[in-house]
Amino acid sequence: MQFDHLMHWVPDLEAATLAYQRLGFTIQPGGEHPGVGTRNAAWRIDARYIELITVHDQGVARAGFGPAWPAIQATLGAGGGGLAFAVLVSDVAATVAQLRARGVSVTDAQAGSLQQPDGSTVTWALAFLAEGPAWAPFLINYGVPAQEWRARFRGPGFPIDPWSLDHLVLEAPDPPASASWLGGVLELPVAQVGRGAVGVPLPGCTIAFAHGPADRITRVVLAGADAPVGEVAGLRYLRATP
Repeated sequence: MQFDHLMHWVPDLEAATLAYQRLGFTIQPGGEHPGVGTRNAAWRIDARYIELITVHDQGVARAGFGPAWPAIQATLGAGGGGLAFAVLVSDVAATVAQLRARGVSVTDAQAGSLQQPDGSTVTWALAFLAEGPAWAPFLINYGVPAQEWRARFRGPGFPIDPWSLDHLVLEAPDPPASASWLGGVLELPVAQVGRGAVGVPLPGCTIAFAHGPADRITRVVLAGADAPVGEVAGLRYLRATP
């Protein structure tokens, strides 16, 4: 498994896209999620990406997201921010079975899709943890083995910005407890990150934990000498120190 993407919930997708572009990010247009009431755009690093996502039909979104809706609504009401993140796995149904065997409560695998502006549709399988914080990761697979999916975004033909993810910072009331919970679910160790902080070294992007009341991802730390620094809709971008 590896980090796939972070959902950055924004009240206004067009305004957020412009703000990202002003900071220097290359934003790719997305589309609409049928039956979910949301639409998106993305900053893609390689196979990994930051998803800019907004609600365009609140009634549909409220029903579609179910128990997750209050946290989404609160995040949007506060001006936006990072919430859940996706973990790429080779087989969602198989991973669901493995988690359940370890006593982790997780939903059945289900289908998701994106209707793109050109009329084409991208599909995937996903599953959500049935218990845990609002920032809890979910599982995703795009219909091919994870290694094959990652390989599609390599090479000179794929335009990317000259910086990448270093780590995400998740602000939590009890960082060690939150890190321990995430590490237990993903079967990854909890390690020291930086000056006294703790984190979970998820392949593709370490999830670091800092003390604070937000209980969500508040910072994206980028690697690269000229990586953008700034804030967009409740999510701060920082540059990693050498």
